[in-house]
Parts: sequence; structure tokens; C-alpha cells
Amino acid sequence: MGSIWKYGLVFLGGALVGALVCKNSKEIREVCVKAMGGLLDLKDKAVEAAETAKESAEDFLAEADAARKAANPS
Repeated sequence: MGSIWKYGLVFLGGALVGALVCKNSKEIREVCVKAMGGLLDLKDKAVEAAETAKESAEDFLAEADAARKAANPS
């Protein structure tokens, strides 16, 4: 994950915690908890998509290498 996104999420988390401390309202707490849960789900999905893309690229490269070696046996 890029550092801009990482620092942005840290800032957002800090702002949410600050809101909880200042207001200590049940409604604000619920909104903050749902927002953080959504952000964590989004992060998990992004990591999963990146891992899938990496695995696909590795498979593609392995197949291309095997095809190259089969076409040009040394």
C-alpha cells in the first residue's frame, strides 16, 4: 500500500478517535466503528486483489518461460 494511503488512513483513524474522545456520543461511536470497519474491509479487498494479480502474473511468466524452453530446447 502506498505511503500516501497509509498516512491518510492513519490520519482518518486519529480523527475518528479524536471525535470519540471529544464528544463521547454513542451515535458518533457507532458511525466511527462502522467507518473503520468499512475501511478495514476495503483494505483487505485491495490486498486480496493485489495478491491475485501477482499470482496471475507469476503464472503467466512461468507459462511463457516453459513455452520458450519447449520451443528452443538446448
